[in-house]
Amino acid sequence: MGLKYLEHVKSVALFVLIMLSLALTFTIWTFTPSLQEIETPTQVDVAIGDNRTADEVVRPVKVLYHHEEEVTGTSSQADIEAMLETIQRWEISDVQLFEEEAGTDALKQYLQEPGRTVLYYPGAVPFPVFDVIMDITDNNLPESTFNRVVVEWGTEENPESTMYFINTGSGRIYEAQVSEAELIEFRGDYVQQSKEYDRYVTDSRIGRLPVYVPENPLEKTSFDYLLDETSPATFADAIMDNPTAEFAGDLQSEEFTDDSGAIMRELNGQKSINYVQPKAETSDPAIPSDLVYNSINFVNEHGGWTDQYVYFGMKSVNQQISYQLFFEGAPVFSNTTAVSLDVEWGIDDGIEQAFRYSRPTYLLDSVVETRTIEMASGEAVLEAVSRLDIDLETIEAVMIGYELTRSEDEQLIELITFQPAWYYKANGKWTRLSDESVGGVRLGLE
Repeated sequence: MGLKYLEHVKSVALFVLIMLSLALTFTIWTFTPSLQEIETPTQVDVAIGDNRTADEVVRPVKVLYHHEEEVTGTSSQADIEAMLETIQRWEISDVQLFEEEAGTDALKQYLQEPGRTVLYYPGAVPFPVFDVIMDITDNNLPESTFNRVVVEWGTEENPESTMYFINTGSGRIYEAQVSEAELIEFRGDYVQQSKEYDRYVTDSRIGRLPVYVPENPLEKTSFDYLLDETSPATFADAIMDNPTAEFAGDLQSEEFTDDSGAIMRELNGQKSINYVQPKAETSDPAIPSDLVYNSINFVNEHGGWTDQYVYFGMKSVNQQISYQLFFEGAPVFSNTTAVSLDVEWGIDDGIEQAFRYSRPTYLLDSVVETRTIEMASGEAVLEAVSRLDIDLETIEAVMIGYELTRSEDEQLIELITFQPAWYYKANGKWTRLSDESVGGVRLGLE
């Protein structure tokens, strides 16, 4: 009797255990956790700075308004940006070749006649790139380039509605149409306001085409920054595929290589890096718009826009393009330190890629000190330029830029200084005018 009872108890216990097991299995299968799922970490690309779109780096650096009695203008990025936002809403149509090779006198007329606004681009802009920035309704745009955009707004009695795209190097001029209503709005919003801008003057002795500068002295600011840098190793990780490092021959700087054969070298004296992919070298010329897009995309891939850089020019035959560092709306120049992003494009085994890339490693972050400086007047500068011992016809531009220098303070902390100065461009090269030649500078403290 006792054994039968024990067997019965065992059977009941086994049944209970089996049912519990089935219940637990069902619960596990159907259980949905209330906690958030933890995602498997993925590889994160190295981003050094920001990304940029074409309209952020391809932009005019000066705008002049030609009135009946005077020429006024601005290089203020805020003023130019506001005007560009309006033009970007226009419908630009019927782009046609107007003159294949206009002579000097004809170009002067287009760039100086009253009733016109002239946008100055520092480098030649391909039409397909401009189309991405603006709204051109034409489907088949030429691959031609221009460095001046002329908006003809006419007068109240004779409102014009034409835009001209001029390449001052080749003399090629295209015209396009804009609606009369948009030009009337532009006259009301910007032409009237432009009468408050600085007055600009020129000197007939200087330049093949007119070179305009602000007539009166301008106040600019000099800045000292703490030197802040992105390490070359960070650039190597961002640009190269599994790079390895070793000291270069000078034992002062690093050199990086990867399995693809690419080489990246730190140029510590210039606060820059130089990257080369030898396999991508090519002798084929570039399509200008492709060169702009490819170089912007390449820099975007590693978030390489650390400060304000502006498209400054290209040599499409050599697949070379340059983006200059800008500071307070003016280009930066230096004899000792890298101040531009330079890309040379290439191709390897059918894949387009960067052949050469050089750029600064420093960042503009912490301001230490500022000083107010009164710059020499444009009239004094034009007089100084006219005394230069060079062919004055070769002068293409005169403008205020910033000279970048490096130094150490009493605590041996390295500083970067941006000092405003007058520069002129002749035969494609920018040169600083000495303070003495333009009558010195007046300093103040902020």
